[in-house]
Amino acid sequence: MPPERVARCRAAWARLTGHQTCVIHSDPTPGNIRMTADRVGILDWDEAHVDAADLDLLLPHNAADLGDGAHDTAAQAFAAWDAARCWGHEFAVEQLAEVRAV
Repeated sequence: MPPERVARCRAAWARLTGHQTCVIHSDPTPGNIRMTADRVGILDWDEAHVDAADLDLLLPHNAADLGDGAHDTAAQAFAAWDAARCWGHEFAVEQLAEVRAV
């Protein structure tokens, strides 16, 4: 990844400094969530890692009801993470386009 793009990713991640960390799933999309009347299960843990809890709260349609600033910060960091882990694929370029330089 070119240095300017690395710097953009690191800047997006830095915005989460000091936020609570835990093991996160990293892809809590509806296809990975199974629910019954009394249980919730999450499938497909291959991208799990320790990171800011905000990243798993970046649910479709802001289902976790993050404030505007928190949602934007998490969205920027998540897009940077996707770009970094997939660099070399068109998807990574698309994700990095979502990360604003600040």
